Amino acid sequence: MHTLSYAAMGLKENIPETRCFTDAETEVQAGLKGVESAISSMQWREDRDAAAGAVRRLDQALAALMAGHSSGDVALDRAIQPFLDRARTDKTARGRELALRVAKDQAIRRAYGNQALLGPLSPLAARLTNQRIAVRACRIDADNVAWIKREVRSRGWFEISRYGREAEKDAWLLAQHADGDVTFQTEILTRLDALQTKGETDPKNYAYLYDRVATNTGRPQRYGTQGGCRDGRRFTFPLEDSAKVDQLRAEVGLTTLAEYNARFTCRD
Repeated sequence: MHTLSYAAMGLKENIPETRCFTDAETEVQAGLKGVESAISSMQWREDRDAAAGAVRRLDQALAALMAGHSSGDVALDRAIQPFLDRARTDKTARGRELALRVAKDQAIRRAYGNQALLGPLSPLAARLTNQRIAVRACRIDADNVAWIKREVRSRGWFEISRYGREAEKDAWLLAQHADGDVTFQTEILTRLDALQTKGETDPKNYAYLYDRVATNTGRPQRYGTQGGCRDGRRFTFPLEDSAKVDQLRAEVGLTTLAEYNARFTCRD
């Protein structure tokens, strides 16, 4: 996951963990990285301008999508429409707000490398564009985490029996993406542990968040949901018990680890 923040860069000293880069800081970092790889000052300027144009097109496309129009990418429209539908029709104001926030969460994550929105870009221009998208993703995540933290602490979780499975999954997704606030993720994990025995959360949500918290705190994961790409193939971060991982996955309704990893397309 791309996140342009001080936490992601390992620069946490005396800086709030969830603090995202400002636009000015992003431009400085993009400039330094770009100069390192550009073959000429002219190429650097061209790629910088191409990236700026791509981000302008992206902002316009996402604004249109959130307003109920097409983004220009049929696949993105189709993926985000269910969230936008729930943002209009959910029976509770809380559920409607949640769905709209998840729509923004998912839309910005689908922007990386999306030629339908960004247009064709050189490798350097694409990298500069991704840095700017990462800033937007970081800000969306920070705003979503602040909101759901207030909601959960004041009004409790989005239980299935009250809000439905889709809303409960939406709430989990925001917690899953709260990597800048592992304390909050751990708090939600404790809640889900209790709720899964009552049927108020999908056990798969607990499994994914368990692994996310473990990975974010430097511990082996249990279910093998977290990993990365190496040499064009998906690999799994360290496990608590590799011999039992498929059994543990089956207990929460997940496919085998091999089947799960095969779903990913890796481009290193």
